Amino acid sequence: MDKKTYFERQRNRYRTGELKWCADRAGEQWPGEAAHILRVADEVTRLEFIFDLPWDMEQTSQIQRFSYPVDWTYMPGDDPEFIYQMNRHRYLICLGQAYAMTGDEKYAETFVKILEDWIRNVPLTEESRSTTWRELEAGLRGENWTKAVLYFEESPALTGSFMEMFTESLRTHGEYLVRSDRAFLISSNWGVISYSGLFLIGAALGEEQYMETALERLAENARVQILPDGVHWEQSCMYHNEVLHCFMEVLNSLQHMERCVSAGKDAVSTLEDAVGSMAKADLAWIKPDGCQPLMGDSDETNIRDVLTFAAVLLARSKSRRSGKQEAELLKGCGYDCLDYENIWNLKEEGWRIYENIRGRLPEQTDFFLEESGNYILRSGWDEKDRYLRFRCGCLGGGHGHNDRLHIDLADQGEDILVDAGRYEYTCHEEGRIWLKSAFAHNTILTDGRDYMEYTDSWGYRNTVPEMRFPAVRRGGITLLQGGHGGYFQNGAHVLLERKVLALPGGIFVLADTAFTDEIHTYSRLFHFNRKGRVWIEGRDRIWYQGDKASAMIQFLDRETELSHIRSRMSRHYNSIEDNPAVKADTRGEGKKTMLAVIICGAGCETETRMIPVENPVTGMTLDERDAQALEIRSGGHVYTVIFRSQDLTGPWDLLRAGDCTGMGRVLVSEDGKVPVVFG
Repeated sequence: MDKKTYFERQRNRYRTGELKWCADRAGEQWPGEAAHILRVADEVTRLEFIFDLPWDMEQTSQIQRFSYPVDWTYMPGDDPEFIYQMNRHRYLICLGQAYAMTGDEKYAETFVKILEDWIRNVPLTEESRSTTWRELEAGLRGENWTKAVLYFEESPALTGSFMEMFTESLRTHGEYLVRSDRAFLISSNWGVISYSGLFLIGAALGEEQYMETALERLAENARVQILPDGVHWEQSCMYHNEVLHCFMEVLNSLQHMERCVSAGKDAVSTLEDAVGSMAKADLAWIKPDGCQPLMGDSDETNIRDVLTFAAVLLARSKSRRSGKQEAELLKGCGYDCLDYENIWNLKEEGWRIYENIRGRLPEQTDFFLEESGNYILRSGWDEKDRYLRFRCGCLGGGHGHNDRLHIDLADQGEDILVDAGRYEYTCHEEGRIWLKSAFAHNTILTDGRDYMEYTDSWGYRNTVPEMRFPAVRRGGITLLQGGHGGYFQNGAHVLLERKVLALPGGIFVLADTAFTDEIHTYSRLFHFNRKGRVWIEGRDRIWYQGDKASAMIQFLDRETELSHIRSRMSRHYNSIEDNPAVKADTRGEGKKTMLAVIICGAGCETETRMIPVENPVTGMTLDERDAQALEIRSGGHVYTVIFRSQDLTGPWDLLRAGDCTGMGRVLVSEDGKVPVVFG
């Protein structure tokens, strides 16, 4: 296809003056990001590659240098992810933006030389299908090529012969992706990434079949992969947002078409539903610092750009009734103006749309994503507000981790309790496997063993379903709870349950119960932010003091032993660091409930003590295996909390502890008032 024909059919091309507007606005509003892109582009002109863009799926920290012809299958070390990242060609967009910002033809010439080298030397073969031509990389190239080339429309470097080669290779990609319809792609993020690339190739070449096929498959992907609460089933924030990004790119393209493909109306509706629900899940779990949680295989990436992109698409919707309201909430948690990448992506029209959205913060602060087992509590929407995340959902396949009953905690804009992240995908016991294991999460172990076994980087065995219970907020108090039977294996018979009771003032009570008739040792794990100092006081307290946040964890079991343990965490792929961690070991025979109180705040001046639970009907004191109570004095208030771990069998099961009397699984009385009951 000749150059003139190709660019004339591009509905998302840059019109006269648009590239200059984008370059000027991006440089003015986001000078740091613009400098980063120019640095990457300059490195690429020298064939030097380091993958450190925010959404590079597998980042690197060391520059790798090449010469022509490039070895496109080069693998430093033993991690093939470098090959995949190298062949995704995201850096071609950096070249395009650098060209728009500077007008320097070296960026256009490098764009052409790299693609000519790749097209000539990386054919589609049976062997390359597992390296340079995986469906995932082919789909990503479909997006990156068709977006990058638009920056160079006016460059003489894009000759007729190059455009013939370029469009012919695009067609090869399209034919390959059309034929890629195996069942694996229905349920995997690979499918969405592959088929979004197929759609964008079809839009670039004017191939109706590619677009139709892609939209049909993307609709099936959305139906299968997105849970009713908007979370991608693979239980990784990183891949949730990669999938959301793909849906948004296709929706953005559809919204710009002067005519719809025949499946267009239904496709727009399907994609808008997917974008709306997935963006609201991001809104639910976004941390106070704007980053996604390190759940599953995830990096510590700021997701405000995702919310910003989604806000414009939903505000631009002509059919989604709730689009305006959704856009307002997304902008309230997104950026004040279009971020660097979205300036190039949405252009001046998108800037105006975003400017006219009245951003507002959600009224709710607690989110219960029950289908995926993700629960988020926050004290408000300020960066310094408290944030707690509780996990009790399905594994989520190879990208999921052994994080059932795990909690994250942040306060004052600083992490306190942290998830370990992912580090890398090669299978090393001290790396990949450990970071995926329960040992790397703030959860509970039985006899120092994991509750599930990983066979390699992606495989596992001895899986069991989680147990989820409804989250309840009542009287300003929230109860989260979940459990699993992972230890009903290898001769042990232990059912674990965790309750997280959130009281006012930054007080969280953990009630961990082991249901068994055997003798076991239980380890409650607490992994802390490396920026803070962690120390053990006496036999019952852990202290955390960070740059901004402080917290204390008090254990109320007489026989608990606290000890420092080694821990590591990875905030970004290929980056790992030591961080402080403590385990609390408790040995018990039969049913055992273990209580701990987490107090956030300066000084953590709170008094907590165990008190007996009585049955007023019989006048007897209950065994601690059946019911436990504690009294918490904090901030001028007195909270009395009762936990019952036996069944409610009749009127004689009335409970009383201190000034709290009632019947239920959890009772909370504040300053002697009528208790809040969680039945």
